[in-house]
Amino acid sequence: MNEPPLSEEMINAFVDHQLTSEDRLRVLKNIGHDHGLGQEICDRQRLKELVSMAYVGATLPPTPIRQRRSLRWCWWR
Repeated sequence: MNEPPLSEEMINAFVDHQLTSEDRLRVLKNIGHDHGLGQEICDRQRLKELVSMAYVGATLPPTPIRQRRSLRWCWWR
């Protein structure tokens, strides 16, 4: 029985380790039958690693403290 092809969401969830055990097994079986799918998943995992490495040691710029605006009028006066 042929299963439908894996969706982009399913492949991305596999790379991000967000699948249930059953869905993960389904993807692994598909990888065994489709070399191109295995290569695609490897490419996505590599890209994910490269992006995460780009931010190692990065710090956020300091947030300027907003100056308090003085109230020139009050609604209760």
